[in-house]
Amino acid sequence: MVEAAERKDFEELLKFENKTFKIKFEEKVPRVYAFSESTDIHGVFKVDGKIVGGICVLPGEFRFGNEKLVTAGIGSVAVSKSFRDRGIMKELMEFAGKRSEELGADVGYLSGYRLRYERFGYVPSGIKYVFEVTDHFVSRCKTKENFSFSPVQSEKDFETAERFYNSLPARHLREHEKFEKLLSMWYSKALLVLDENGDAVGYLIYKKDENAVSELILSDNAKARDVLVSFARAKKLKNIFAWACDFQRELLKELLSFGEHYRIDCACSLKIFNFRNFIEKMLRLRVSLSPLVSGSLVLKIGEETLKITVDGKNVSVTETEETAELSFSKTDATIALTRPESATTENALFNAWAPLCPFGIFSVDEV
Repeated sequence: MVEAAERKDFEELLKFENKTFKIKFEEKVPRVYAFSESTDIHGVFKVDGKIVGGICVLPGEFRFGNEKLVTAGIGSVAVSKSFRDRGIMKELMEFAGKRSEELGADVGYLSGYRLRYERFGYVPSGIKYVFEVTDHFVSRCKTKENFSFSPVQSEKDFETAERFYNSLPARHLREHEKFEKLLSMWYSKALLVLDENGDAVGYLIYKKDENAVSELILSDNAKARDVLVSFARAKKLKNIFAWACDFQRELLKELLSFGEHYRIDCACSLKIFNFRNFIEKMLRLRVSLSPLVSGSLVLKIGEETLKITVDGKNVSVTETEETAELSFSKTDATIALTRPESATTENALFNAWAPLCPFGIFSVDEV
């Protein structure tokens, strides 16, 4: 059976994960594998005292204003090749579910194949916008300002980047002591954005393998166009992609004004553990970003019936015995609450609200 990993397991666990995935996790996921104490957030399956399966459950929070959602990031799900098809992965995911509930998680998230994880309740969810700044635009754009870029490497640099990040109205909690390692997750590179006076006006994270600015945090989002064009020119890139979460409304407005092409991707795969909290907190974020039609709606999700009320910027979600106007399984509810195509029900109010959730995740916050 799966057991909680101990600190003495760290070297064997890291070696096992690296061998299974054929990567160096200490370089690709340093937020977790650069610290031996991170063994504490792992479950392992052992045979004759040897690790043949492993999983990570990373506790976290999604914050906006005074609100927060407790999250559980699932990652590093691995089973030794010679021990597959024996139900070990199922036991690892059951361990992750129990650990998530112990953490009081409202929602769990992971990245991975839908076919593999949907049977455990995780479905592609959320919205990530991907914009292309084309070679034609980069070569012809007349910028109002020119920017330079400096690698985030000194303690002062990381403090500056952290300050910009923490100014976001909605964000995932990033531990101060691990902020440096977090910015290099998944082979990412963080750079300060400097104006013509050499002052930092924000930072960006560049993923060379996808030619994408996966995170763009600026004190003034109106500078986004000139920052991206300046970056492409400085790095001699013909074109570049920029990613943004649905809750970054000011940045999205700017990207829409000059991005040649864009597409909507799913942000991650989600499993909602506490629908009442999730709906209430995410709707409060949603109404803080844009007005919603006022009204009340009764949803049945699994065996739970909830009444959702929106009155201006006031949102409440309560348990009720009223007759449900819409009914969903838990998996279907996660899809309906978080994906843009969900506004296709027979209920006009739900269609006006959907997707109810602007939940998203930056790439470096993935486990």
